[in-house]
Amino acid sequence: MISVDCRSVVAYPTGLRAYQLSLARHLPDLAPSWHFQFLRDRAAPGRLSYSPNAHEVFVQGDPESVFAPLRLGTLFDARGLGLFHATGGLFPTGVEAPIVTTIHDLLWITDPQMLRPPGIRGRIATVLCRRYLQDALRRSSRIIVPSDATRRAIDEVAPFVTERVRLIHHGVGTGFAPLDTKDGKSVARAKQIVSRLLSGAPRFVLDVGRSAPYRNHTGLVRAFASAFKSDPMIHLAFVQAMGEQTRTIMRLASRLGIDGRVHLLSGVSTRDLVALYQSAICVCHPTLHEAYGTVVAEAMACGCPVITSGRAAAGEIAEGVAQFINPEHEDEIAAALRRVAYEPGVADRLRARGLQRAEMLSARRMARDTWKVYQEVLEEAALGRKLLPAA
Repeated sequence: MISVDCRSVVAYPTGLRAYQLSLARHLPDLAPSWHFQFLRDRAAPGRLSYSPNAHEVFVQGDPESVFAPLRLGTLFDARGLGLFHATGGLFPTGVEAPIVTTIHDLLWITDPQMLRPPGIRGRIATVLCRRYLQDALRRSSRIIVPSDATRRAIDEVAPFVTERVRLIHHGVGTGFAPLDTKDGKSVARAKQIVSRLLSGAPRFVLDVGRSAPYRNHTGLVRAFASAFKSDPMIHLAFVQAMGEQTRTIMRLASRLGIDGRVHLLSGVSTRDLVALYQSAICVCHPTLHEAYGTVVAEAMACGCPVITSGRAAAGEIAEGVAQFINPEHEDEIAAALRRVAYEPGVADRLRARGLQRAEMLSARRMARDTWKVYQEVLEEAALGRKLLPAA
């Protein structure tokens, strides 16, 4: 049996949620002779998999807690596992099976200030998460990374693990597709969703992702105000898990005189998210760091032009396709926004290139490559058992 941690499949969209959900939906079909156990949170909507060779186990506790990896081995029965996949990037304790860890980035080691909350909570999180990452580097049978940038970072910090690292770019689910403008019902449904979520905003710029300092949401608000202060028809929408940055974003928007045009959305379903991608002027994702690239890939698959920083995974997925900007230069972000919104042909070119690139980024391809990594580990474990002396 293979166990996969899917406890971050929650009601709001994140890169980790999309990653775990794609694995749950495709792995059982790719390996029908194996049984899969998917760990999940009780708050997750619906089922993760309907395959006969898969079952789901509810695990108590907050999967986002810094103590979650420390307690994971005590929260479910890990006996008899052939392999455990720690998809969240942090190595769990108390699991004796061979472990594959997906390490999205090394920020807890290299730049913890981009992630940690303030005060004593932040200091505790830094100590624990750094330890989990170090354990993952030392003890994982294989390490999956979603970008070459993360692979290079691992080479610098822990060159002794290079042979165990496998690069697999994240994929996009089949539900992310461009709007069929010839289908009147689809067009009407997308308009209805946008009207419900954004109070009928005529045109809007979109960003997707959890609230965190490295997401550079305040930089986007300032750039948006500079680009469209005199155009009240254009709004700005964030689809995110609400966090400590929320109040900061709205205070800044109020100070800049655009608070009536800035929307913070949470609990957005996949169907609604697709409609937002399909209807936006563009996705502007000026992140200071990007571990997944999921937002960029999903936007391109929905025919949405993309402006992004081009850092790490986002840059690798969208090179030559998206409009790249320096996320620390707000005037550059503003200029790119105006170009996509107003200059004839720019949005159409970005849209066409993005759709072409998205064809190479399927979730099933990602799951297939992940299964190949599992096979490496399972074969090594089987060989190790054969080499053990008889009792």
